Amino acid sequence: MRLPAAFLVVLAFFHPTGHLLAELPANSTEPMGQSFSKTPDTKLLRVLLVGSGSSHHFPRDFLGTDAKTLKASGGIDVAATPNLTEALKLIKQADVLVFSGNHKQWGTEAWQNALHTHADEGRGLVMLHAATWRHPWKGYNDRFVGGGTPSHGKGVFEVTVNDSDHAVTKEIPKNFKITDENYRFQLKSPDYVHVCCHNAPDKTKDPIPSVWVVKDPKTRIVCITLGHDDKAHTNASFKKLLTNAVKWVGKK
Repeated sequence: MRLPAAFLVVLAFFHPTGHLLAELPANSTEPMGQSFSKTPDTKLLRVLLVGSGSSHHFPRDFLGTDAKTLKASGGIDVAATPNLTEALKLIKQADVLVFSGNHKQWGTEAWQNALHTHADEGRGLVMLHAATWRHPWKGYNDRFVGGGTPSHGKGVFEVTVNDSDHAVTKEIPKNFKITDENYRFQLKSPDYVHVCCHNAPDKTKDPIPSVWVVKDPKTRIVCITLGHDDKAHTNASFKKLLTNAVKWVGKK
């Protein structure tokens, strides 16, 4: 039986035990039991949301709200997990990975190898918020992020679109405000990325890159530093950026 789309969107907010994702511990790493459709539809993008760790409510925002946002945009099949074992299984089936974790399990050799395999096979990645931090994982920041974030501010600030012609910024206002953490991201090399958006300066002299494309030779990668909590994940421009990024790296 085919379930109504609206019902599938609601399911994204529930853990298999019946609990709302918002009610799970913010730093939960327990399995969620989600999976992609048993009968793959080649017209649908299979998007895997992975995230867990500290300082954010991963189940509510990165795994719950973002799943709803992506499903509502159409053409996307979503599975989400904060758990390493589940992520290692599901990433093999995913067309696109949206990664937002800062938990130590994501620094393991198994997960790092899975990331490289995913990218080497030409499947897309969106590195979201905590994923753009300066992590100690060998080779991770160099390939997947093109730099790292050592600190951040917090509050209401303005985001400016630098490249309105890119698919990632399609239908995004030239300037929009967001309540969020302002990541003071530092590029390793401007030649390795194409910056699409900047945040207003925060204890910095110049505007700060906040949305960019990594020029990886084997796959499409988009990095987005925005997304600290529910105020950011429900922001209309954030939701559109995330959706655009997922569909672009998924070549849809």
